[in-house]
Amino acid sequence: MTTDVQHSGVQYSTLLTTIDARDWTSLAALVTDDVVYHRPGCPPIEGAEQFIAFYRRRCIVAAGRHQLDRCVSTGDQGFCWGRFDGRSHAGVPLNEIFADWFELRDGQIARRRTFYYRPAI
Repeated sequence: MTTDVQHSGVQYSTLLTTIDARDWTSLAALVTDDVVYHRPGCPPIEGAEQFIAFYRRRCIVAAGRHQLDRCVSTGDQGFCWGRFDGRSHAGVPLNEIFADWFELRDGQIARRRTFYYRPAI
């Protein structure tokens, strides 16, 4: 097990930095064509095209920055956690503690699941 964010050719922080920069061309290169993303409040997002479309059109975030506290990885899986601070398209401040689980294939993210730290039940 490693505590580094670099794993199997994928740097997890690169994915989040690319999303924060809204660099959709670079984002496509970081995920598999058949990536599946599970996110609270959304049906599964399937395929690279839909993954990028989510961030371009559906995501409420207008701007912000992910800050990773730590990542661990083993084999083809990794888990990172940290904080997101930003604002929505409506100008509302967004401050979330999050955790992301990743599964890798051939140096790209094939599956991702995001969790938020807030009451659910």
